[in-house]
Amino acid sequence: MNIQEAKAEIARTFRAYTRRTADGAHRIPPEKQRPVLLIGPPGIGKTAIMKQIARETGCGLVAYSMTHHTRQSAIGLPFIAHREYGGQRRAVTEYTMSEIVAAIYDYMEATGKRSGILFLDEINCVSETLTPVMLQLLQNKTFGNVPLPEDWVIVAAGNPPEYNRSVRELDMVTLDRVKHIDVEADLPIWRRYALEMGVHPAVRTYLSVYPDHFYNITNTDRGQLFVTARGWEDLSLMLTALEEDGETVDEKWFLQYLQHDAIARSFGLYYDLFRHFADRLTEADADSFSLSALLLRDPDALAARSSTECLALAAMLYSPVAHAAARLWEDGKRLARRRELASLLPPLEPESGIREFFDQKWRALEVKTSHGVMKPDEELRENACLTRLERDVADWQKLPRDARPPFADFEGDILSREAAARNNDAEQLVRRVESAYAVLEACPQGRSARLYLTSDLAASPACSALLAEHPSQAYKKYLDEIEA
Repeated sequence: MNIQEAKAEIARTFRAYTRRTADGAHRIPPEKQRPVLLIGPPGIGKTAIMKQIARETGCGLVAYSMTHHTRQSAIGLPFIAHREYGGQRRAVTEYTMSEIVAAIYDYMEATGKRSGILFLDEINCVSETLTPVMLQLLQNKTFGNVPLPEDWVIVAAGNPPEYNRSVRELDMVTLDRVKHIDVEADLPIWRRYALEMGVHPAVRTYLSVYPDHFYNITNTDRGQLFVTARGWEDLSLMLTALEEDGETVDEKWFLQYLQHDAIARSFGLYYDLFRHFADRLTEADADSFSLSALLLRDPDALAARSSTECLALAAMLYSPVAHAAARLWEDGKRLARRRELASLLPPLEPESGIREFFDQKWRALEVKTSHGVMKPDEELRENACLTRLERDVADWQKLPRDARPPFADFEGDILSREAAARNNDAEQLVRRVESAYAVLEACPQGRSARLYLTSDLAASPACSALLAEHPSQAYKKYLDEIEA
């Protein structure tokens, strides 16, 4: 299965394992809860989906790479205890708590989360001395003589032996105690993830042209040459940072992330082409989105563009639209939240009542943040909305008493003006979408680029929401073509 299917299955398993009956017992007894074993090539996103599951379900997550552990850290250190056997006091060996189990309890105390996932990466690369410990863990969820806390589920991950020389083949005894999931690289799934994460548009469009370069492992007499999903994402992060600093890169630089000579060289050439259009966008003032107008003034040049060049153009035209749409989407969410908060305000006099309202909201935000139950973007949004509403209340209170309108009217007027400005920005942005399609329609080889632009707009929640609220005829035309 692909990585998103695996993510859905792990989340479903977690819910099933932690659900209880009316009398408080686990619906699936803990001794029958098979740990999940996720086997897939390196760099495919196994760790990333665990973080996503924790964020989306609100469960805890404690992650360990098992290659960093010894038998002692896994099961605890031995110490001498004294007990009485047959009327005689004897010295016996016991063990301290496992470092891994202790980490779970520390996490629970720090976050308040009582259920979660223990993620053990590279499970099939453990040392020979740790193998019996892992079998014990998979059998009864204990490290040494200490069990995992209730409602903590084990998910283990590893690489197939062809990708890692340190891998130990898991025997039937072990495999018969796990829920085994094999994962494969899947470019369409990764493209949706890449779009959400803002992966560099040059990377996304290049892989549309060369899909077989997404995940590639080639055995040569010089050893393995390889490119992974992790490599593309890490390259994207560094490339974006260097561009922001005005730095340039040469062909050899790409080998640091794409450890395959031919693919690194191919992407380097493509990136040079991409930068050609990016530089024109910078010269034309990216903030005004005037690249479309600049390009449309040279129809002969557009007509000569290859399909690969048109894809690079589509990415350059899409990227600023996506950023602006995301800002408008967030603005809309903040406007809605401010309206909601304003509707909850108590009477503004006496002032003690309004102060208590804001104190309660700030405390609630602090508690949710400290316990990890609020996503970072939600935290920023709530912080911004509370700060702005407090400022509006303070501005209203500064007005002469005999000139004060009802606060609902005062705040409603502010929100209406901001909503109107947002609506105007949205309409301008849709006109820029239409201009982007006009550029690509001027390219005889631009059909794949137009469909690429359409699929990216449709896959972006912010862009699709914008175009649902403010329809674009060109977008609708090509969306219908994709869906036909």
